[in-house]
Amino acid sequence: MLALELDYLQLRPAQAADDTFLKALYASTRDDLSLAAATPDMLALLLDLQWRAQSGGYRQTYPDADSLIVEEDGMPLGRLLVDCSASPWRIVDIALLPAARGRGHGAALLGALQAKARAAGAALALSVRRDNPAARRLYDSLGFVPAGGDMLAEQMVWPAP
Repeated sequence: MLALELDYLQLRPAQAADDTFLKALYASTRDDLSLAAATPDMLALLLDLQWRAQSGGYRQTYPDADSLIVEEDGMPLGRLLVDCSASPWRIVDIALLPAARGRGHGAALLGALQAKARAAGAALALSVRRDNPAARRLYDSLGFVPAGGDMLAEQMVWPAP
């Protein structure tokens, strides 16, 4: 398991019992789907299908990734999915519950991951949705630079030291 030096957050491996939390976390990141003209039941079905597709895709594409639950005082508040098996290391997913956003948790996680990557001589790569300017500002502030992308997402890299 990837071990990061964090002052006040804890990381632990995700387990099957975390699926309900991870599904709710995913739903909290998909405000775009709530804009669809759908009944609550249809929206719930759409979110479930999208979450299953994302989870399965991540497992297939990044089978060696560390899937970690981010906690503060024993309460889950996010996830970090990182694949350190190739170069650059891939931040597959980083997500925090709405109440945990904007409080420095993302910067703390990424800063600790950058320190670990720096010590290993590894670069970091990630993808950020173009409709997520807050995340983009965070990545910019931490030294990530654009490295391509498409209409939906931009690829960013933090170069190896």
